[in-house]
Amino acid sequence: MAAGIVAYALPVCADQVTLVSIQSGHSILLKAEGLTRVAVGDGRIAGAVPVGTSQVVVNGKAPGHTTLIVWAGGRREAYEITVTAQELDDVAQMLRSAIAAPNVQVVSFDHSIVVRGSVSDGAQFQQISDILGRFDPVLKAQGAVLVNAVTVSQNLGNLQRAIANISGASDIRVDPDGKGNVIVSGNATDAVTAQAILDRARGLAGPYLASNGQLIDRINAMSNSQIDIKVYVLEVDKTAQSNLGISLNSATFNPAIGPSNYSIGSPIFPIVESPSALGTGLGFTIQPFFRTVTLAPTLNLLMQEGHAKVLSSPNLVTSPGQKATFLVGGEIPVVTSTGLGAVNVQYQPYGVQLNVTPEVLGNGSVHATVAPEVSRLDYANAVVVSGFTIPALIVSKLSTDVITRPGESIILGGLVNRLEMKTISKIPLLSSIPILGKLFTSTSYQNQQSDVVFVMTPEIVTR
Repeated sequence: MAAGIVAYALPVCADQVTLVSIQSGHSILLKAEGLTRVAVGDGRIAGAVPVGTSQVVVNGKAPGHTTLIVWAGGRREAYEITVTAQELDDVAQMLRSAIAAPNVQVVSFDHSIVVRGSVSDGAQFQQISDILGRFDPVLKAQGAVLVNAVTVSQNLGNLQRAIANISGASDIRVDPDGKGNVIVSGNATDAVTAQAILDRARGLAGPYLASNGQLIDRINAMSNSQIDIKVYVLEVDKTAQSNLGISLNSATFNPAIGPSNYSIGSPIFPIVESPSALGTGLGFTIQPFFRTVTLAPTLNLLMQEGHAKVLSSPNLVTSPGQKATFLVGGEIPVVTSTGLGAVNVQYQPYGVQLNVTPEVLGNGSVHATVAPEVSRLDYANAVVVSGFTIPALIVSKLSTDVITRPGESIILGGLVNRLEMKTISKIPLLSSIPILGKLFTSTSYQNQQSDVVFVMTPEIVTR
């Protein structure tokens, strides 16, 4: 009777695999106390040579992956052997020298290099990303791939709690975007609250941002806010300029009518004084000075005497950060040549023009970029293009940034307009007589100077 041999597949417990990377043509030494046996999955990729009963020499032969199993000390250990090309491992070694972060590792696998670990903040993450960006073209030329698996371990919870306690803020979140930026999201009651959240975040987000990182706004304002700018454009002559000043009045508020309703009257400054004896003489002791009403300075333009007139008084309503503009005047055609005898007509505005770009600050103030301009036609310096007479423009303009509270007025002046006129009156025939003709000729000169004053009052309108 023939004897048969039956082989049974016994269940094997899963081994803990250790990753080992070797350059082709290099060797590493593994410790294995009580070594009894070794086995290599693919001898073309790596070779294993026992050294006594306590060590195993692993030789890298060709790029690839294989498995090494070592039986030692009554247990079995598994190794995942990765043999890389020498050029790729040289790049990995240069990366290890360039990256100084202690918790970041550079590992090469076949045709790729993986940079893994964690850094404390976005600035270190951006620094590592910049270094990897310089090595990426070198690896692509070798057909290899560079993988950035570094994470930011900095906890943004402290920053989130610092800005979440602002009145009117809800569901505030602060998250990194993986590129060195910080995203602020959530809800705010209005634009003022949203700006206050962003201002607070900008002041505290420095350690969490990369060198060129930004704060990304993802805050949703529950109510829409616009800015209403009441504008008065006034033309004043030299008399009004010399008398242009501030008159102190008293503002008595009427809460029964409305919180912003008040009436203007004469200023009241009650001072408490009482006589007292100082030694043998008579003196006065002045008690604390106080006022019983709110002062309301008003602008005196002498309009009632005709020295000033209102050119325009528009109301400009715009969203924060958007430009509002108005023009009182007109547009003149400007002819330009386009070649081959063809012409192009464009229109150039002139007159009184104002451009305002307001923004809402976190403290409720309004920051406005104001650019007024006054221009008029000048035919004395006109040019002729293709048979068209194009007048020149005499322009006065300025640009400034102003921060004011809602309801406070901004006054801009200095756009001076000078007009000189020469009038000649003469008697026909007699004025043509040589030498004696001047006796029958009268010449009068008239100089006129005026200034354009812009008075702007911004208000925040919330709906």
